Amino acid sequence: MLKKIDKAQVFLEDHLHLFQCPVCSQAFESVNNHQVICRDGHQFDLSKKGTLFLLQKSMKSEYTRDMLLSRQRLAESGLWVPLLDKIQSLIKHPEGVLLDIGCGEGSHSAYLKKNGYKGPIISFDISKEGINLAAASHEDIFFLTADLARSPFASHQYDTLLNILSPSNYSEFDRLLKQGGQVIKVVPNRGYLKELRELQEESKQTYSNVQVVEKFEEHYTHVRKESVVYTFQLPEELVEDFINMTPLGWHIKADFDNIRTKLKEITVDLLILIGESEDSA
Repeated sequence: MLKKIDKAQVFLEDHLHLFQCPVCSQAFESVNNHQVICRDGHQFDLSKKGTLFLLQKSMKSEYTRDMLLSRQRLAESGLWVPLLDKIQSLIKHPEGVLLDIGCGEGSHSAYLKKNGYKGPIISFDISKEGINLAAASHEDIFFLTADLARSPFASHQYDTLLNILSPSNYSEFDRLLKQGGQVIKVVPNRGYLKELRELQEESKQTYSNVQVVEKFEEHYTHVRKESVVYTFQLPEELVEDFINMTPLGWHIKADFDNIRTKLKEITVDLLILIGESEDSA
């Protein structure tokens, strides 16, 4: 069986056209001895986990390993299954190239792959901790540390851009997406994690996605919207993970025993926005 670093090299040999140098934006020309090299000679090494680090400098992230492990355990418990099943049904090109933008610890990508996504999945995040955990936990996905603002991906090569509860950059999305490609963006609705919001100070108990939705609609014509609403029965042993997994829980001052009794179930209320690039004439 191939080591992860060798498996990653094979993937890059087959898919080098999907990437570009984050320093000079030139194409990568070769991958040899676990190293990719661009036309201008910039070099990047594959890690033993089979990942690439393509940030020009390290970036601070609030996403600690403990927080990422909390997210992983909640994902494994099935928290996101109804959302991901819905997303899978909405993907227009299930054999195309999918880019998971802001993938965290990789659970969403891994679920889609495990449940039948046929094409290559490339997943990235600015959190090196998240990418390390993703690569250690999941197979058959190419993970890398990268910045959306200076993304190392070639122009017009991606069939699906997946953007789950993560910031967007629409000019970059336009550059990356193939003609006829699809952006699938997931944003919170008003009721998202309302049980956790109710434990916060009053000023933070309400949320509106109007501005985010309006910005998406300004950028894409023929936007499709799909709401996904369900409740998840939260096992007591995962209450602390649930509080740790999201910034909503980081500053709660309530007594933890009191929180444990209140968080028996949680509401997942999300809006999926689907926008498509224009097909060529």
